[in-house]
Amino acid sequence: MSLLRRPSKPHPLFRPLVVAEVDPVAEHAVSIGFDVGTMPVFVDYRAGQYVTLRALVGGEDVRQSYSIWVPPSRARSEGVIRIAAAAVQGGRMSPWLATEVEVGEIMGVLPPLGEFVLDEVDGPRHHVGVVGGSGITPVLAIAAAALEQHPESTVDLIVANRTRDSTVLGRELDLLEAVSDGRLRVEHVLSRERVPGVRRGRIDALVIRDVLDDVGGIEGVDDWWLCGPEGLIADVESWLGGQGIAAGRIHRERFTSTGPVDPLKAQRS
Repeated sequence: MSLLRRPSKPHPLFRPLVVAEVDPVAEHAVSIGFDVGTMPVFVDYRAGQYVTLRALVGGEDVRQSYSIWVPPSRARSEGVIRIAAAAVQGGRMSPWLATEVEVGEIMGVLPPLGEFVLDEVDGPRHHVGVVGGSGITPVLAIAAAALEQHPESTVDLIVANRTRDSTVLGRELDLLEAVSDGRLRVEHVLSRERVPGVRRGRIDALVIRDVLDDVGGIEGVDDWWLCGPEGLIADVESWLGGQGIAAGRIHRERFTSTGPVDPLKAQRS
């Protein structure tokens, strides 16, 4: 007698990719670009997904995941996918990426994965991102893709950081806002620095309501994108639920210095 087994789904393989770019994007943070050419397995991703990197760090085989911050259209046109890494305390790979990786190095990279993604839609939508620290990484890709998706879609981003200099991808946010014809609005909230015209403190219900007051309030939001430290995400998600916002409209992804473990035992950062 024989037992018939359904064939298992093959595990994705790490591909050797060349580091094409290393650019500072904040205090103690860099954007790293990988040359992927036209490889469909890397350029046909969905905005919001991440890649997993593999490298020897201090003699240890480390695997860690990082979100892609550019929309798929840009990756396809330039042949480069870009992630951001900050030299956070407690990180294993991130400090090494932020201080030691150089152009020309080869790293093992898994193709993009993840369910924190922008879906295809037919009509215009109003998206709101509430993010903290490096949580801006996937949300920036989602915002850019959402603006491309429909000419009448709009995006509001509420971004929490300690200071302007520590704002990951701050320049890229400014550039996207500048070319959006008013369809993207970015509201910065700084906890440890006073800057004229910039909110100081932390993101809470009052800040969110105030930012959205002139665009229909929270009821006029089609999709919420929450990404950052667990405390921020849990608080905002709980508040939105208490306001009657349907769970299906709330998308969340938690970022920490050591990150959650994904099915491939890789840490998100």
